[in-house]
Amino acid sequence: MASVLLVAEALVLLALGVLQVLRGFGSDIDDVGRAETGGVLAILGAVGVAVLAAGVLRRGASYRSPTLVVQILCLPVAWGLVQAGDYGYGIPLFVVPLVIIVALLASVGFGPSASDARGPATHAGQDEGGDAGRGDGRQVTRGPRHP
Repeated sequence: MASVLLVAEALVLLALGVLQVLRGFGSDIDDVGRAETGGVLAILGAVGVAVLAAGVLRRGASYRSPTLVVQILCLPVAWGLVQAGDYGYGIPLFVVPLVIIVALLASVGFGPSASDARGPATHAGQDEGGDAGRGDGRQVTRGPRHP
């Protein structure tokens, strides 16, 4: 659910960025540089959210925190829009991040990721057989092994 909403969020952000860039070429814009910069930043943000969506879809543990941070950062922006009376922008920008946050926490929780659940980890300096390594690929001999 969270990945689907993140993809939708990325597509909307991309569309708004392209629209802003195209509006920058119009004659009714006072500050063309500001319009173009805003559009380019929105497009870059869309790419970032799309990367996060792909990571969440793969259930990558390293994508949870940045996704949560991005969604939490949307909330004050949404609140400002609602206070300014822009309910059409503010309410969706408030509801969608909240749903994504709840879906992320409900679906993946705080447990181990798929890569963490594959098997026991080896200790630093040991190979999978438990032998200590020297760091250069050669093994340190400890004496004879008894079965």
